[in-house]
Amino acid sequence: MEAATYMISIGAGVFYLTASYRLLQLNRQTGERPEFWLGIYFAAAGQWFVLYNAPFFVGMEALPPLIENSIAWTYAVGVVPYLLFTRCTFRPRAPWATALVTVATLLLVAGATASSLGDGFNAGVDSPSYLMEWIGYTIPPVWICFEGLISHATARKRVRLELCDPVVANRYLLFAGFGFCQIAASAADLVWAYENSTGGVSTEFAYGMLSVTEIASVGPLWLAFFPPGFYRRWIDGRAALLTASARVP
Repeated sequence: MEAATYMISIGAGVFYLTASYRLLQLNRQTGERPEFWLGIYFAAAGQWFVLYNAPFFVGMEALPPLIENSIAWTYAVGVVPYLLFTRCTFRPRAPWATALVTVATLLLVAGATASSLGDGFNAGVDSPSYLMEWIGYTIPPVWICFEGLISHATARKRVRLELCDPVVANRYLLFAGFGFCQIAASAADLVWAYENSTGGVSTEFAYGMLSVTEIASVGPLWLAFFPPGFYRRWIDGRAALLTASARVP
């Protein structure tokens, strides 16, 4: 079970690093900020999963504190581009969106700082530093899930009137799916922290679920940015039915 958990986690890291590479390549072609911000976030998440779990898989009991703190810090800072991605995609001019990015960033920095100086990054739910980080990590997926659902509902109405590209409308739904998977990952992480603080026996299972949900979250965004031909045709077919139903008197 332990070896399988670490392998799943490393697999999540490989998925994220591959997605990061593809998104940054896309950014070089388009020059658009969303691809850049998300690519940077995926790079930070990928390095965390690979570097944190690989030593355990080869038999090391623990990473040196300095290395562990550096890896965790990189991921904490790497969540900020995730927030910037959501802001520039959905609310580029909203003052409250800027405030939300600021609050989440402060929580991440404060939590990471307290963790590195105090209980460490493996603390449980009884640690204020862990809770600050957890809130900072959870704000982005909740936000993007909410924005994706709202934008998809609006775009779907425009598709019926042939005023919106069906692929764009579906992309909003995929963003929401990405957020939902990461909300599930955040919940799994909370379970892991609870088990870690109480000495429970399901810590490995919770950590494995965290990795599985993180891997699953890459899928919706892969379809959003790199949709294969059959998927585009399926979206266009559904859009044609939606438009035809809108014309029926």
